[in-house]
Amino acid sequence: MLPPEYREGLCVDGGIGTFWLTAFYGHLVAYLPADWESVTEQLSSIPIPSPRLSNFKSKIIGLAQELAPDAQGRVRIPQSLMREAGLQKDVMVVGMLNKFEIWDQARFDALAVEDVSDDLAGLNLQIRL
Repeated sequence: MLPPEYREGLCVDGGIGTFWLTAFYGHLVAYLPADWESVTEQLSSIPIPSPRLSNFKSKIIGLAQELAPDAQGRVRIPQSLMREAGLQKDVMVVGMLNKFEIWDQARFDALAVEDVSDDLAGLNLQIRL
């Protein structure tokens, strides 16, 4: 079941709209249709991808599904996506600005927060939290 704040973000013309769901590095990522279109345009712009990029595109685009929650905000996640993300019993929905992620709770809990200050500096970013 999607939390109410995510359902509200899907509202279109008084009804609940659709979103795209795909697997990405061990979790699921949900995009609104316009954002998903941007992702697919970027992936399509890769002229002749290396085998690694080709496999990446195949997984991201090949597993993607357009879904719509029911009136109660429930979504049936396809087995192929559940398997790819390793979703078991407990899952977690994580807001990520213009998208949200669905994680297996144990995988999310196992994420390590490391010092990324050098990575941020390499991107000329100074984030003060």
